[in-house]
Amino acid sequence: MRQVTIKGEFRRQTGKGAARRMRAEGRVPAVVYGRGEETTIISLDEREFGKAMQIGLGGGTLIKLILAKDSDANDQDRVEKTAIVKEVQSDIVRGNVIHVDFQAISLDEAITTKVPVVLLGEDGRPSDGGIIQHMIWELEVHALPMDIPERVEVDVAQMEIGDSIKVGDLDLPEDVQVNTAEEEVIVLITVPELPEEEEEEVEGAVEDIELVSEDAEEVAEDHVDAGGHETK
Repeated sequence: MRQVTIKGEFRRQTGKGAARRMRAEGRVPAVVYGRGEETTIISLDEREFGKAMQIGLGGGTLIKLILAKDSDANDQDRVEKTAIVKEVQSDIVRGNVIHVDFQAISLDEAITTKVPVVLLGEDGRPSDGGIIQHMIWELEVHALPMDIPERVEVDVAQMEIGDSIKVGDLDLPEDVQVNTAEEEVIVLITVPELPEEEEEEVEGAVEDIELVSEDAEEVAEDHVDAGGHETK
């Protein structure tokens, strides 16, 4: 499991007004909660957290939160928490992060989280015209934090049209329990859809064949009604 360090500051003010002022100062409101401990209200530097987001903070990433009263605090005044990101809320219009939820965890206690599914070998697949359908982008897993994979890799290089890979086909460590159903399809290779014009041509050709077939059946029935082939 990959580990990322994120710095934060404790905050006392809460509410919408305080959150707006914080965002105007380039800070992101956040909370840290966990079983058996009180919720801690903090703030993050918007730019630093944005950089961490670009690297990736999914369920397969362990976060070391370093919290202090302010940016100038001494080491002895800082508090460290081990956590994972549970939710990131973003502004629908602007796209900027407006709130983050962290879940504090213990390294010796199993947790449930989601890890990304990444496809490998797409360029090496046979040139059969098939289309790769990526159906599941995340898997829910349950394991000790250090046993959780950063991501689940699925190799599609040898897949051909009609092939599929299901959750049950994955080769994961025994210590990692997958909560997603085994029969769920992760990726499959399908036949490409015909352009509308070609599809109409194919449908027209099928209809012509069906008409010819019907005519042939009528001729055959008439032939039978008339006595069929004469035998000598």
